[in-house]
Amino acid sequence: MRRETHRLNPVGFSVGRASPMSLSSAKNYALRAERCQDAKEAADLLAKAILELAASIEATDAKVKKMNKSG
Repeated sequence: MRRETHRLNPVGFSVGRASPMSLSSAKNYALRAERCQDAKEAADLLAKAILELAASIEATDAKVKKMNKSG
């Protein structure tokens, strides 16, 4: 049985498995950060955007590796 581990990002939010909306979520976080007047909130939103992108990349990498193994 495989055990899922959770990482914490720099602002303390838990990062689980990537959802299909990761790229869209990352874009939304980045756009919200762009409009944000508070520097700390903008930094938190950008951190979330980066983590969403990383999760999306990891999910895509896992899919490619799985396809390569089966093909």
